[in-house]
Amino acid sequence: MIRLMSQIFVRLTLLLMLAGLASCSAPTGDDSETTTSPAALADPGERRTLNFGIIATESSSNLESNWRPFIAAMSEWTGYDIQPFYASDYAGMIQAMRYGSIQVAWFSNFSGLQAVRLGGGQVFAKATYPDGSEGYNSVLIVPADSPIRSVEDILTCDGTIDFGMGDPNSTSGYLVPSAFIFAPRGIDPSECFNSVRNANHEANAVAVANGLIDVGTNNTTNMTLLQRTRPDIAAQIRVIWTSPPIQTDPIIWRSDLDEEAKQRLQYFFMNYGRMGTPEEIAEAREVLDPLYFGLFLPSSNAHLDPIVQLEIVRDLTEARNDPDLSEAERETRVAELRARLAEVEAGNTGLISQASAVGDVQTDAPAQAHASSVNWIASGAMLGLALVLLTLLLWASAPRGPGPRVPLMERIANAVIAAGVIIILVWSFDSADMDRAYLLVENAGDMGEFIAGFFPENLSAASRTAYSQNLMHGFSEAIPQMIVTVQIAIWGTFIAVFAAIPFGLLSARNVAPNWVVQPVRRLMDVFRSINELIIALVFIAAVGLGPLAGVMALAVHTTGVLAKLFSEAVEAVDNGPVEGVRATGAMPLHEVIWAVIPQVAPLWTSFGLYRFESNARSATVLGLIGAGGIGQILFEAVRAFDYQRTAAIVIVIVVAVSAIDLLSQLLRKRLV
Repeated sequence: MIRLMSQIFVRLTLLLMLAGLASCSAPTGDDSETTTSPAALADPGERRTLNFGIIATESSSNLESNWRPFIAAMSEWTGYDIQPFYASDYAGMIQAMRYGSIQVAWFSNFSGLQAVRLGGGQVFAKATYPDGSEGYNSVLIVPADSPIRSVEDILTCDGTIDFGMGDPNSTSGYLVPSAFIFAPRGIDPSECFNSVRNANHEANAVAVANGLIDVGTNNTTNMTLLQRTRPDIAAQIRVIWTSPPIQTDPIIWRSDLDEEAKQRLQYFFMNYGRMGTPEEIAEAREVLDPLYFGLFLPSSNAHLDPIVQLEIVRDLTEARNDPDLSEAERETRVAELRARLAEVEAGNTGLISQASAVGDVQTDAPAQAHASSVNWIASGAMLGLALVLLTLLLWASAPRGPGPRVPLMERIANAVIAAGVIIILVWSFDSADMDRAYLLVENAGDMGEFIAGFFPENLSAASRTAYSQNLMHGFSEAIPQMIVTVQIAIWGTFIAVFAAIPFGLLSARNVAPNWVVQPVRRLMDVFRSINELIIALVFIAAVGLGPLAGVMALAVHTTGVLAKLFSEAVEAVDNGPVEGVRATGAMPLHEVIWAVIPQVAPLWTSFGLYRFESNARSATVLGLIGAGGIGQILFEAVRAFDYQRTAAIVIVIVVAVSAIDLLSQLLRKRLV
């Protein structure tokens, strides 16, 4: 109760602060805040929360429904509230573990290695398959009717193939194909294929089945799940290459997780599906089956040794085939990698192993009932304070002394609007996670640590030289791609301007009749409301991956924006010149050409230039789905934790956008 009252007090204080800015106030309330402190376990009214990360290799809707019973079982067995977090981006999950946003997670092998290296993780368990096997395979897939029959068919490197690679932190989608197919042959996929896009396994499978890409990476586990959940897609896919076996996925917790939590988690994973009555065991196996899991086995960081070895073999073959290295540099690099490989083969990976003993933890206590999701006391306090707020606003706006009097109904309307704004802010406070804004200050050091990765490790001459060399290499890669990005923005804006002129005129009430204006405006609403990424996916279905899909996505979205701006400019024109042209007996089309357009042309030009600036920024994001430009290499660098390469790309983007902004200002001053 004390905690609840303190929350209401804090939120009331927030509302009073807002009242000082907007002459209004209100409270917020929801007793949903949880704590991960071990001390919380001693309070029978509260349950500790642990965040469990899940790598999304398929659609989020499938993941959530399949994982929900398993998460519920984990909560019941451990006595904790297990909060699941799904992420299709491996890098985001690794960073979440690094900075404590998740405490335990299911990773793939390669992303798990990064979580151990960068996120302070420790392997404590590993999954098996329903048949008891402890391995799976990476595969290359093509459409069932594709003429491609083998790996050799795709390695001609004639630039005609669109290739779907996995996330840079994926084992079967990225590391294994790189180590077994591309690195030994000295092939860079980005130079060999027409386009390379990164996506999760299910997205790659769907893209292959629909003919959006010619070849994609995947694995046998996801192919089995696909046959269960989407047999129509699986029937349209054919495997042309299968890798040697890969170990099953690890379960990883943060190394600094307290011992009690580790014991409870380990107890659950080592006994779930093994312990209980035959009915309980059968029920647990049914829960594990949709996840394509068998029982879990104890493990340690040694589980990742083969992945470290595979990573070094890949780097070794790349070093031998790297044309940018001199002979001396190649010999040095190869010697370093061979020495490292020998250490790994001797069992010294540098990864700290976690003992796999299973501690006895009593979890027979009944789970605490979850509190109601609606906090009626806080909600009642909010309602009462909202009424007080409305009364205060009416009182503050009451006429005093001589002067014009505002009608009562208008004062009530103003008070309701003002109170409504604050209540809406309060209503969205928790959903927007604003109650965690204090973390921006509390974890400022973590943000500083992350940003520091973009700069040299130290100020020594050797470190600065190596950093400069990596930066220059990043510039040489990023500048050509930034030029492509600007070209995408140029053509997207050019098409949009010409399309927006007729649509803008047909959307103006003083030019077109209402029966034309309303349908055209609704169409422009559709163009404007759909994100460029979604529109780009539509065009990829027609033109394939590459810049043209990005051009058309920007063109459609920008047409919707400019048509609205153009129509508003037309509706604000001076009617005098229009009537003058009309008095000569001119047709309506002539009125538009000679009286309307000359008035709005300068403003239209300004709008077009501004949208070009915006499109130059938006085009960088389109690379996320393979629509060309610098965005593709930017996301690859971020996901691979290649901070120096990322820094170079970001610098190129900032310089380019700033230059476009300056040029646009000069043109506006000249033309407007």
